[in-house]
Amino acid sequence: MDEINQQVFSAIEKQYTIRVVADIPTDHLCSTAFLASAFELVRPFVTQWEADNMIRQLAVDVYPRHTYVVVDINNEQYDYDTAHKQTFTLPVYILRLSSRSDTWTFFRRASDDQMVARCIADLHRRNGQNPLPFLADHINGSVYRSPRKT
Repeated sequence: MDEINQQVFSAIEKQYTIRVVADIPTDHLCSTAFLASAFELVRPFVTQWEADNMIRQLAVDVYPRHTYVVVDINNEQYDYDTAHKQTFTLPVYILRLSSRSDTWTFFRRASDDQMVARCIADLHRRNGQNPLPFLADHINGSVYRSPRKT
């Protein structure tokens, strides 16, 4: 964990604002509490990061095989009220938990910058004024009762 945190701190030092997408095997989560169990897995990392940085837990996106936890670090441009329209990109880094070895890896994935920005904006639109973090459940289905108007 210390090695991963050093890599995260190095990325923050270089770019200040980053978006971390944790890629977790869904079978590592509690199926009746996806949101809580996903954030519980990344909590040891987030606790270290928030000591000197502004952390925002945005979403948990659940699929049958993988679950993605999205955390912004030092995103001072973020505005909840207009986030459904914000598609500016942040550098995306993947924090991946291996299902075989139960070890974490951390790496930059620039090809995901725009796609993740659009997904986060769409989650804000679909969730209306619901509080963060959002849950997108692609197994049991998500219900969006009052989406924002675009």
